[in-house]
Parts: sequence; C-alpha cells; structure tokens
Amino acid sequence: LHPLLSLASAFSPHMVFSYVAGHLQFKGAWCRCVVLQLLLFGTEGIEVKNSEGIEVRNGLEFHAGHSAYHTTALTHRLRRSGPRHLQRSVQVDAHGDTRPGFQLTTPLEDMSSEYTGIIGVGTADDGNAQFEARVVFDTGSTNLWIASVLCKASPCDRDGAEKFYDPAKSKTSQAFMEDGMESDSDIDIVFGTGELKGPLHVDTYRVVERQPFAMIREMTGDVFSSFPFEGILGLAFPSLSFGGIEPFFERVIRAKLLKSNEFSFYLNTDSNRPSALLWGGVDKDLFEGSIVMFPVVKPHYWSLELVDFRINGKSLKAHVSEDNKAKYVLVDSGTTYFTAPSEMFYSIMKQFPEAPCSEVEGYPAIEYVLRSAHNQTFTLEVSQETYMVMDEYDSCRPAFMKLDIKRKSYGPAMILGEVFMRHFFTVFSRGNGSLDQAKVGFARAKVGAEPKIAEKVEQASYLQSQASSIMRRSSKPSRRQKV
Repeated sequence: LHPLLSLASAFSPHMVFSYVAGHLQFKGAWCRCVVLQLLLFGTEGIEVKNSEGIEVRNGLEFHAGHSAYHTTALTHRLRRSGPRHLQRSVQVDAHGDTRPGFQLTTPLEDMSSEYTGIIGVGTADDGNAQFEARVVFDTGSTNLWIASVLCKASPCDRDGAEKFYDPAKSKTSQAFMEDGMESDSDIDIVFGTGELKGPLHVDTYRVVERQPFAMIREMTGDVFSSFPFEGILGLAFPSLSFGGIEPFFERVIRAKLLKSNEFSFYLNTDSNRPSALLWGGVDKDLFEGSIVMFPVVKPHYWSLELVDFRINGKSLKAHVSEDNKAKYVLVDSGTTYFTAPSEMFYSIMKQFPEAPCSEVEGYPAIEYVLRSAHNQTFTLEVSQETYMVMDEYDSCRPAFMKLDIKRKSYGPAMILGEVFMRHFFTVFSRGNGSLDQAKVGFARAKVGAEPKIAEKVEQASYLQSQASSIMRRSSKPSRRQKV
C-alpha cells in the first residue's frame, strides 16, 4: 500500500466542512470526548436520496434515520479477569468463496467484555423457545453456535447447564442433512484463545425457522470459562460461513423480515445501564447528529478502506513496512479493543505509555482517514478519553492489541472493537441485500441514553410467521476453520 496520498494537492483547492455544525465534542465514559471532523475536497453541497434510505450530501452518504420499531435491553457486566475473552486470530480458511416487516431490537448484556443478548432456540411443548441462549452478536464471524446438553465437561458443567439446548425436547428439531444423508460429525472452529466443536443441527432460531447451527459438544480455552458463554450469532458475510451454510442474516434478508436490511449497536458506557441491538432501523435518542455511512470494500468482514492512520497529524503508515501498512479497518463487535498490525502497534504504544490517568490528558487524538463511496475522505478523530482505558489503580493504558491479519485479501487491517463502539452508535447496513450495497455508519453515541424497551412477544411471533426458510448449502463443508 502506498504512503498517504496527498489528497489536498490532488483536489486543490480544497474546502473543509465541519460535521453537522462545528467540531463536535463527543462525550464518553468519564466525561470523555471524541471529535469527528469531515474533510471534503472540492465538492458541492448537493443532497440526494436513494431507495435504500441513504442521503448524499457533499460527497458523503448519510443514514436517513428511519426508526426502529422495537428495542430490547442489554446489560453490561464486568468479567472475572482480563480485558478480552474472545480474541480471534482473524486468519480465516473459509470454504466457499413483500410484506412490510418490523424493526426489532435485541437487548445486549456486556459480560465485560462481551455484550450478549438472549435469543430463543427450538420450540418447547408450550410453544415457547426450548432454550433461551445468551449469545455474543459477533460482526467478525458468520456461523451460529449454541450451548447444548451434548457438552458435559468444563466449562459446560456449571450450574444451569442442564437447561442448555436439547434437540430431543424441541418439537421443531431436525437433523442436518448433507448430500441427502443425515450428518452427525463434528465441526471444529479455532478461535485465537479457544476452540469449539460440535455437530450441525437444524431448528427454529428466533426469528428464522429451520436455521442450521452448530450444537456445542466441546469448548476449550479460558476464553469460554471467563464468562457464562452460551453461544455466538455471527453477523458477517457469506464467504466467511463454514461450509457455505446460508448465514442467519442472509435468511432474514431473503425472507424480507425487516423493512430495512440493517442492524445497529448502542453499547452503553455505563455498565449499569442497558445497551441494545436494533434490527431494521435506528433510535435517534441513542445518538447525536447524523450517521455517516461508508462502503464495505471487502464483504467478508465489515471492512472499510483505510486511507491513512495518523497521530498528531503524522502518518504511521509512512513509517512501517509494506506488510504492516493497514489497508482496511474492520468493525468488529466481537473484539474488545482497537487493534493494529505489529509495527503500527509498537509505534502506537511508544507514543502512549501507560501512566496515571491524570497525566494522559495531553495525549493527542488518533485519526482514521476513511474514504466515502463518492471518493471523499472523512477523518475520524478519537481522543485519549476513548482510546485510553483506566484500571482499578487509576492507571491508564492504550486500549490496543497487536493483531496481524495474514490473508492479503483482507489485510493488513486495523480493528475498531467494543471500546470504540461504546462511544459511536454503529450501523451495519446491507441496503437491498446485495453484497455491493453493504455499508457501515457512525454517529456520536449519546452518553447515558436509555434504549426503549418493549415486550417482544408480539413482534417476534409476527416475524416468525413471515419467515419462510429453505436450508441452502452452496458446497460441501470442510471440517476445520480458523476465525
């Protein structure tokens, strides 16, 4: 990747427009501030609306602000140890390259550092879910995993494990068919610090019927014992799906269950307040200003083009080897911290040494320079109030991890994880459902906001009644995958 392009000279003369009205101070935890600055070069203030709920102004795309119909609360709890419990290597060997709906919001609970929410699996005799699993909604993976009674060893032997998903007790349970025959062999997915094994199965996965997923038979690694892990709902793209299984959100799109094919996260900075995952729309009470949308350039992860990464106005990409110059930034709800390739990581850590929190207030902002669908640049400035995190001893350290994404197709890359998303309301949109319509949007999160909570029974039953689902497979699965 070439060093920082001289956009100012390429588009001279340039004009600078502030986002919304002036430089906004975004408050985060502990009265923290984040500043968004929009740099536009030689553009005109033209506003255009399209059929996918996107407005175009000054060469940037903005979310139209359509509202969510239903919101469910999520809560945030501290983990027993460590800053990270689902540290994925992100090196992937994936196989296989109109009725009006409702917007639906699922509550999330921050298990610190994973925000989790409840989703029903299977159908009990009374018509309710056979098991309500507390799952991680992960935009960095695609498949579905559910804790099951097949898992007997630690950490599955904790209290309540007898209530895990039991296919024998679900009226809608079906065997997973592979090439016309029932398949009971295990699949095996390796995370950076843990591993899951289990057979594929089919059942109602609220709100989609006959959804293939993996029943966890075995989980190993501290990553799964550090919090009450009960499953993963992957929200990335089909190319990342194990064995070419049609992902959950693809089936939601195909069944036209939502008015708008999108979901968005509000992760509260206050662990005592609820967070939320909103389906099909947004809640304007959870963010400030407008949501700026950016095109996904590699629809495998939610990957945006990273023009440059700067500290104190100086490019870090200009001073590292080609193999470490991040080309993309991935937005991943399953990663806790910010991440950077090795050389960039060490450069960042040198500039931001751990220190008493009272001494880091002068640390400069970090800047992610992103490119819009109309070839304009947007500088996302994140202050030390967001990228520095405080421990119990009032010491602050950078919320960065070293992470090298080996695959040239998807890296080198940086990641914006939960620490970032706690300060920015984040929208993941699929537009009309096609991969080339995928976008990610950001707006300043409103600190301490309260997601609107409503009973979900009526809406969920409506969506489920609309869900037509034929289990699709595009190819024979391999049996091991790294995520």
